[in-house]
Amino acid sequence: MPVDQSRPLSDAEAQQQRPSVIDFSSILPRLSLKAALTSFMSVGLFLVLLGRFSLPLAHALVEIASIILLVAVFLIGWNTRQLVRRQFFLILGVGFFVAGLVDLLLLLASQSVPTASALSPDMTAQMWLIARTLGAFAFLCAIFSLGRRDYFTDKEWLFGFLLSGIGCLALVWPIEIFPSCFVEGQGFSRFKVNFEYALIGLFCLSAFLLVFRRQYLTQHLTVLFSLAIFMSTLSELIVILDAGAYGFIHSLGHYCKLGSAVLVYYVMVEGTLRSPFATLFKDVEQSYEELNQELQRRVIAEKKQEVAHQEASLLYRMSRAMHSTLNLDELAHLTLSAATGVEAGGFERATLFTVNKRTGMLQGMLGVSLDMASLVLPAGEDHLAWDQLHLDEPSREAQRRDKFNQKVVKQRLHLKADDNALAKAFLSAEVVLVADPDGEPAGGRQLSEALELGPYACAPLAGRDQVLGVLLVDNPFSLQEIPPTRKRFLELFASQAGSALGNASLVKRLEMAHANLQDIQEQLIHGEKMAVLGEMAAQVAHELRNPLVSIGGFAQRLTKQELQEPKANEYAAIIAREVKRMEEMLGNILSFSKKQLVCFEECNLKKVLQEVFDLEDDHFQRQGIKLDYALADRLPVILGDYRQLRQVFLNLTINARQVMNDGGVLTVSARTGSLRGDKAVVVEVKDTGGGISPEVMRNIFNPFFSTFAKGTGLGLSISHRIIEHHHGQIEVVNSEKGARFVVSLPVVPPIGALPGSAEKDKAG
Repeated sequence: MPVDQSRPLSDAEAQQQRPSVIDFSSILPRLSLKAALTSFMSVGLFLVLLGRFSLPLAHALVEIASIILLVAVFLIGWNTRQLVRRQFFLILGVGFFVAGLVDLLLLLASQSVPTASALSPDMTAQMWLIARTLGAFAFLCAIFSLGRRDYFTDKEWLFGFLLSGIGCLALVWPIEIFPSCFVEGQGFSRFKVNFEYALIGLFCLSAFLLVFRRQYLTQHLTVLFSLAIFMSTLSELIVILDAGAYGFIHSLGHYCKLGSAVLVYYVMVEGTLRSPFATLFKDVEQSYEELNQELQRRVIAEKKQEVAHQEASLLYRMSRAMHSTLNLDELAHLTLSAATGVEAGGFERATLFTVNKRTGMLQGMLGVSLDMASLVLPAGEDHLAWDQLHLDEPSREAQRRDKFNQKVVKQRLHLKADDNALAKAFLSAEVVLVADPDGEPAGGRQLSEALELGPYACAPLAGRDQVLGVLLVDNPFSLQEIPPTRKRFLELFASQAGSALGNASLVKRLEMAHANLQDIQEQLIHGEKMAVLGEMAAQVAHELRNPLVSIGGFAQRLTKQELQEPKANEYAAIIAREVKRMEEMLGNILSFSKKQLVCFEECNLKKVLQEVFDLEDDHFQRQGIKLDYALADRLPVILGDYRQLRQVFLNLTINARQVMNDGGVLTVSARTGSLRGDKAVVVEVKDTGGGISPEVMRNIFNPFFSTFAKGTGLGLSISHRIIEHHHGQIEVVNSEKGARFVVSLPVVPPIGALPGSAEKDKAG
């Protein structure tokens, strides 16, 4: 059966997909490093004792053991290269295999074996250097390959080391151009000694690189590999100290070389045969960490990009709104309201200063606080507020009568850069940030005391050819400093506002110059006022909510009092009930039109449904509806918005109750199921109120469609949208006896559905 590569494999499938390999960990004994060192020291003691009787024999045994180990290292590395997909072990095996072949030639042709032709001490030293050079480069190349892509294939590494070994041997014989390494009567040549030091340098470089690449190996392998490099380095140092062919110190150098071979063999066994998956998963873990770091970097970049996008979108809406009017007064109110609106600039207050050309001083023209800004840009309407601005005269008059504005219009400041920050911003045409108002010059301190300023910023409002005024924004309530990151936003906002003010000023001058068009201008103004009135009418639903809350509150209080009029309490209850119904209608309309935030958290659907049952219990009893519910015992906890999911099931329950006015059975069940191949929770709400007509079925989820006399027709539409935002599915199964709503919610939404645990929904 083909396996779907787009989904993660289960444990059973993963086991089937793994290559068939022998479990060497159950065959090979688990030797500790201490046991290995003890065995090595025991063998070493035996060889030392043997050397007292015959140093050549002990030397030959050491070389034979080293060669056997290096051949074993190659066989292990070559035959496990497909299991452990890391060329580190292969390079070690190939490099030391070729070095072992050179050692074998040296052993067979040396004076240690009587049956072979003897080599001169010079050729012996030359072949020793070749073998040790191959080993040093095997260390270096293996470490360099950790964490990097494969530059060469397995066979290329093998032939590369073989050709290198053969080429170096050819320089010794028959070409005989390899530099002399041993001089009769003097010992090792200067070239031999310097080359040995160079090899020691290569070993040290390998150890240095291992420090920075150790994360790609387990700690145990790193220790073993470090000891192998150390033993090789020690072997070279000892050989430099003694020039004798079979002296004790010279034999000790060969014994250290044997120790290095033992440790390399131990590294190969541990890294390939004994724990190949630990080595493989080390790469996976490292790749995961690198990917996680890259993901975090991209998330931060995306957040910055999102903030920049939001600011750009906000500036676009502001610019469009400010350029939509050419009335200087309206534009001034709109600019300051936009700077302080909750869904706009976000500052707590904004003030406009212009230059009095007659006196040459900066004077306050208008000041708008956060609560006054909501008169022009109602809070909570997001981008819809920019299409339905309240720039009518009452709103502007209310802003002008505000106490803060009364203080602003009394302010006068000298137009000197060393006197106050506003003058500095005006003269330099640059944004000025002030974190500590009390530390300003005399003029700035006087302004700060008069207006009780918090940390503030001054932005010049520049027209086409001149600076028209200065915008001052501050945070006097939170005392939050305006960060330098918002400086760019202020520059762009002030640029758009200045451009709009410049255009408005130009239009005003044109209006004054063309007095003969006064009648037409009055008609245009009248048309603008009518447009504003039309916009006000469109906001009636929002304006009705506040008085309805007051009426409902007082009606509720009346129902709790003993009134003299017999039916007064009944009337008050009717008022409260109807007000509550109207509030629900307005709430549905506002809920459907505004932006929603889905906050994902762990939700127990059994608890959600039980809360819905408790809320509707009184209605069930009054209407004679029997509740029959079956909730699975082990219902999975899902990720979702508790409040919104409760609203969904409450809407479904209310709809079912409303179609069973004469009683009936409401059946609710919850079970574990699947949705698009993923684990999900399926909730069914079934009524016995009769079937649904085809016309209603076609429009059942459309907004403002309802078959009931009461209601807005938004309940099912809102429920459908909430389920979609949870990446779920809602279906309607119709029958003659009643309708059945089936809601399927994934236990865990797709990864893309959880950016920062929240998902925004734009109003439709």
